[in-house]
Amino acid sequence: MDKLFLRLSTATLSSLKQNLTDSMRGIKSSHRCEALGRGLGFRTYAAARHAAMTGLDGIVRPNGTRFVEYLDEKGIAARRKDFFDAVASAALGDVVERNPLLSAYGIGVGHPRRKPDGRYESAEEQYEKFQEGRRELASSRSVPGFLASTALLSRINETKTIREGTGSYWLKHIAENYECSYPDNEKLGPTYIPNGVFIAAAINSGFRIKTYIDEDGSYNLNVSFNMSVKCLRELDQEIRGRTR
Repeated sequence: MDKLFLRLSTATLSSLKQNLTDSMRGIKSSHRCEALGRGLGFRTYAAARHAAMTGLDGIVRPNGTRFVEYLDEKGIAARRKDFFDAVASAALGDVVERNPLLSAYGIGVGHPRRKPDGRYESAEEQYEKFQEGRRELASSRSVPGFLASTALLSRINETKTIREGTGSYWLKHIAENYECSYPDNEKLGPTYIPNGVFIAAAINSGFRIKTYIDEDGSYNLNVSFNMSVKCLRELDQEIRGRTR
């Protein structure tokens, strides 16, 4: 999880607390909070909360080992998976909030589609589809794909400029075929990954994106990144046995 980062704020910290409450209900709140503080790189939860309120630390790299070690000292068995799932959910919500054009489909929802009755989707139907895509992107269902994407992204070399031939739709197929696991060796991928989930993971991992406008003035669903094309081709060959 080398590329899993979290922008620390009162909103992301609150989301993290709620996520851990939902997944670890049998553990005292004080123990969960203190473990969370350690997992975010602080000596106490109070220190993490202070940093979130003042914006002093900005981006943090979560540490699942410190999280479970604190609970182990209290005689509580815990999984790093629960911690990383909670972090991923909070990070996803933050990316969605900061990128108003992003949905599970990618950027926007694409061109209006023809419905079974022959009519094309109306503007109202497209808007509702976009809002549903936003909700889906921020939901717990997107967490495994987000983390699997993050695992692949840790192997991708950044470049100074955004490169042609780094389309998100191609890369999401590589990511969803990537065999990877949580730090506790619990299986994570291969798993299905929507285009927008891969884009969100790349943004959260620090990559930049370039969007495109189609001839009709609508956003193309796919984006390009500041990634090494050579590196991506080698990964595709390794993971899917394909050359491009």
